[in-house]
Amino acid sequence: MSSTTSQKFRDFTSEPLKDKDVSEVPGIGPKLSSNLQGSGITKAYELLGVYLTLLKDKEYFQLWIRDNAGANRNQAKQACDAIEAFCSQFL
Repeated sequence: MSSTTSQKFRDFTSEPLKDKDVSEVPGIGPKLSSNLQGSGITKAYELLGVYLTLLKDKEYFQLWIRDNAGANRNQAKQACDAIEAFCSQFL
């Protein structure tokens, strides 16, 4: 793992999701978490479900999170990279 990854990224990708809050996904802070909750997404596994529903298409997922949570490009990429790394590790 690169030394440039954040602690939040390492924490997120190092263990199963269990009952992690969506705010524990890298790139998702309090504001985006609140926006996602308005769309019915409160848990990290629900966001993973969106990624899987979009057939692991990184571009579509990033567009989805930008449209549904108001994420900027960097936040969307961080969240996508974390979800993708999680899938590589556990799925």
